[in-house]
Amino acid sequence: MDEFLQTLHHPSPQPKWLRWLRQLLPPLCWQCRQVLGGKTYQQPASPFLCSSCLLKLPWTDQHYHCRQCGNRTAEPGRIRCHECLEELWDLDESRSGFGYHEIIQHWILQLKFFEQEHLAPLLGRLLALSLQKSQWLEKYDTLIPIPLHASRLRKRGFNQSLLLAHQLSRNVEHYFPEIQSHWLKRIRATRPQTELTLAERLVNLEDAFSAHPDVQNNNILLLDDVMTTGSTLNAAAHCLKEAGADRVGALVLCRRIWEPGREHSAEY
Repeated sequence: MDEFLQTLHHPSPQPKWLRWLRQLLPPLCWQCRQVLGGKTYQQPASPFLCSSCLLKLPWTDQHYHCRQCGNRTAEPGRIRCHECLEELWDLDESRSGFGYHEIIQHWILQLKFFEQEHLAPLLGRLLALSLQKSQWLEKYDTLIPIPLHASRLRKRGFNQSLLLAHQLSRNVEHYFPEIQSHWLKRIRATRPQTELTLAERLVNLEDAFSAHPDVQNNNILLLDDVMTTGSTLNAAAHCLKEAGADRVGALVLCRRIWEPGREHSAEY
């Protein structure tokens, strides 16, 4: 992991005058709260995290995760794991930046449920760093953030997946798929997935999405903040493929990891 951290660099370098101006008031690390040094804006997670805290984040090891559902595997390079084989998956592949625990989990909950929208730039920067040494995005034409139903959007005031998509696009240096947030709509209000069992989640999302005709013949990447069982992303992928999409993948900031044989709880 030390070698990985050393390969990272600032994904969107700021002008020297702006770095100089901001360094007049050095920021604090968002994790350990120590004052960041004078060269902080040259660091990869600047101006949010010090190098020590960046290293301690629960980064996903892509080699030991199932390519389709994103869950952890015991052996490297698995295209499908035993859980994928037991269920019908419309997602062609999925990828996460981090495990859903520790400080990352806290930041996501603060963003979604406590109106801490200022966390979106930090989370978008971190997801961009997890993709920095990869050309994985280049296989997709379009990126669609998972939509909220209008009633939940009014209640929350923003769609955290759309915020994450825009912050991610600002921090990816090279190719980035075109964001088309209107190509997928949530047409039926559903109960929060966090309140349901695994069996209830699958039924809860039936006919919940509607796709725009322009999805035809496109390779589409869905973006969400957290993947738990994958039910939401899989239902969205099913809708897109029925509307004519060629390929549908998923990118999430965090993936909850399930141990083999354990029942999927509704904790979120």
